[in-house]
Parts: sequence; C-alpha cells; structure tokens
Amino acid sequence: MSFRLLLVFKFFLKTVLLSWLFLNFVAWSAPVFAENAKIMVYGDSLSAAYGIPQQQGWASLLQKKLDAEHYQYQVVNTSISGETTSGGLSRIQQALNQTKPNIIILELGANDGLRGLPIPEMTANLNTIIEQSKKSGAKVLLVGMRIPPNYGPQYTTRFSQSYLKLSQQHNIPLVPFMLDNIAAKANLIQDDGLHPNAIAQPLVLDNIWPHLKQLLKK
Repeated sequence: MSFRLLLVFKFFLKTVLLSWLFLNFVAWSAPVFAENAKIMVYGDSLSAAYGIPQQQGWASLLQKKLDAEHYQYQVVNTSISGETTSGGLSRIQQALNQTKPNIIILELGANDGLRGLPIPEMTANLNTIIEQSKKSGAKVLLVGMRIPPNYGPQYTTRFSQSYLKLSQQHNIPLVPFMLDNIAAKANLIQDDGLHPNAIAQPLVLDNIWPHLKQLLKK
C-alpha cells in the first residue's frame, strides 16, 4: 500500500470512529434531556380527587396548566384518600425512590386533625417527611390546612400554626390554607361537607399555584 493510500485509509478510519462515538453519545444523552422533571403530589383525599373524576382534580388541572405555560414537568399524584401523616411517613421513602421527584407538594394533616390526633405527633411526622424529601434532593412546597372550630380554639389554632412553624424551620414555601375561599361555601363543597367539588378544583389550584411557581424552572 502506497503512503498516500495509507493516509487516506487512516483518515477514513478516524472519521468512522468519530461518527460512531458521536452517535453513541447522542443515543445515551437523548433520554436524559427528553425526560421531564417531576412534581410529586403527596397528599390525602383532598388531592386524590375524592368523589369526582380524576381528570377534574386539581392535580390533573396542574398538569394542564404546566403544559399550557410551557413548563416541562410531569405531575405524579401519589395521594391516598384517608391518609394521615403517619401513613405518609411510612411510605415516603418508597415514593421518593420510585418517583424521584424534583418538587414535592406535601398536603397531609387534615385527617390527623379530624381525628383529633396529637399535634406534636403530626408535626414530627411532617418534619421527618420534609427532611427525607430534602435529603433526596427535592424541593418541598408545604400545603397548610385548617380544621372546623368545633375542635376548640386551642387545638385549631395550634393545628394551623404547626404548618407555619414547619415552613419557617425548613425555609420552604407554604400555602397558608389549601381551601381558602372554598371551605365555607356550600356550592363548592360535596355533600359530605368536607371535600371540594369539581367546580372548586380550579380554585384549589389557584391557591397553590403562586407558591409552587416560586420553585419552577423553565
């Protein structure tokens, strides 16, 4: 083989090798860039679209809003009706491992309050859930709740204030009251007197969105 042919052959091999490396880099990299970041909704029946079609729940409406405003996030709703903070704590690590969320909307505590469970226990459960979530690398949005006044002023005040204290302790955004301008209006609540109906779901999202938007990236 002449010297000129040898140079041509080496150049051909080098070109083929570089092309192969580039194609493999693209093949490995594409899924990473194609996969949207995830928002995990971690709550109870108030987030699980209890009593209404799933597509009408605020978590489903959140996905539509994100898409419409060109935020590339996938909403994963892991909420369970009847969930307490104790139940949420028992499954948080598995949920984090499976979903690998970038943001967590933490909406738990209403069932603790309705059952009159000790507030220090509820607060400790939420505190650990927040710690484990932050340790996984996720940002946390804490959703506050209030309970009916018939539980007594001392209990109801301590209950609502526990969310504020947690948000300050962990320096995380707080939705002061998920059902603000909803809970006291009969036309927005289901017949059980507790759960927001389909008409109220966009209003629930309106209460959450301004605080969630602080954590979003385009």
